[in-house]
Amino acid sequence: MKQTFNSILRKAFFLSAIFFLTLLFSCKKDGELSPNFDNGNLAISYVDTFSVTTSVEKEDSLRTDDLLLNMLGIYNDPIFGPVSSSIYTQALLTGLDLDFNTSTLLVDSAVLTLDYVGFHGNPASQMTVNVFELDTDLDKNIDYYSSNYSAYKPMSIGSLNYAPNMIPDSVDIDFDTIRRKSHLRLKLNNTFGDAILGATPSQLSDDDSFTNFMKGFCITTSETVNNTTLSQSDGSIAYFDMNSELSTLTLYYDDTSSYSFTINTSSEKYSRFDQNYTGTDVEAHLNNDISKKINRTYVSSMAGVKTRIELPTIQDLYKDGPVVINKAEIIFTVEQDSELPNDAIDETVYLVGIDVDGNQIILADNNSAIESDPAHFGGTYDSGNKSYTFNISRHLHQILNSTTPNYGMYLVSSSAKTEANRVVLGSGEKNGAYKTRLEITYSKI
Repeated sequence: MKQTFNSILRKAFFLSAIFFLTLLFSCKKDGELSPNFDNGNLAISYVDTFSVTTSVEKEDSLRTDDLLLNMLGIYNDPIFGPVSSSIYTQALLTGLDLDFNTSTLLVDSAVLTLDYVGFHGNPASQMTVNVFELDTDLDKNIDYYSSNYSAYKPMSIGSLNYAPNMIPDSVDIDFDTIRRKSHLRLKLNNTFGDAILGATPSQLSDDDSFTNFMKGFCITTSETVNNTTLSQSDGSIAYFDMNSELSTLTLYYDDTSSYSFTINTSSEKYSRFDQNYTGTDVEAHLNNDISKKINRTYVSSMAGVKTRIELPTIQDLYKDGPVVINKAEIIFTVEQDSELPNDAIDETVYLVGIDVDGNQIILADNNSAIESDPAHFGGTYDSGNKSYTFNISRHLHQILNSTTPNYGMYLVSSSAKTEANRVVLGSGEKNGAYKTRLEITYSKI
């Protein structure tokens, strides 16, 4: 059939519309502007004036019996106040049916060693670490959290005043000539060593029997967050690989012999965290005190604090009709002068959603990033701009289309269990360059 000029024109227009919509809704990455040009016919708009409100909340207790690293020490942060970590751990046999034949053996020393991985704080600051023998079992069938306390015997079995030594291959051992990588050596008293050598063959027959006899250790600082003489920016928190071959309990005896009990992935162990925010602006925020600095918000690791983010006016983006979000980024900027020499800033932070019960959930943009490009979601510290940026295009799209409830988001530490990091962020709509910003590029449908 012969086509008229008008019908041809209508088909051309229809195909052009399909091509245009394909360009509009097809993009290499969710959140990238597509098409990436403005020929004057496309109604592309940009806005960064939507209200972003923040509040500081106490982080929930964290499970800490499943860690690659455990922290030990106390540090007095000049902004957040004192924070500390203790380690609770078992030591296990390296074989079955151990028999020391104690009638002929003499203890030379008993040494608990912990393998250094890193630290946070003042490397020149001395602190005292005490070792106590546990008075209660560590149960492999129980999940241990950062707030858990396991009872221990009142008398210390070892003590050391030290500052972190991170110099490689710097430790000599009396019993051999091998120089080992840096590690903490806690000498325990000979009374404890004698007790181990005095164990019966049945008490040394297997791990269950041994941990029933010697339940494990609490390794902790002599000072606590509620009773410390540390000046601001003094103290340190060291990171240890408790599953390393260097992390062990070794008995030296009979002048030339030794036996090492193992601390490994089969050993029940966990970290306990404590903070004291008394007199800090963090405390003022937690209590919603009128004295709080409204231009700041806080995030810290070790079950410290997190920031709640809410977008109370975001639905106004739809007030003139539906839109397509081409790109949406939320940007958190580090507050000026909050980066101090001994205070490690979080290299990455984590943005999560909140469900109806207040639980943290993964955002749609992060799910997408995991599947394609993990860096696309964001959260890595930009040292040049002193900021963290997250792509939340899909999350906002779901909120605007009522497929996801708008209960807010949490900004949390991504190293919460294994590093002593924190960050002070700008907040408040009148905080100029440091305020939290939501930048949206969109097109009207």
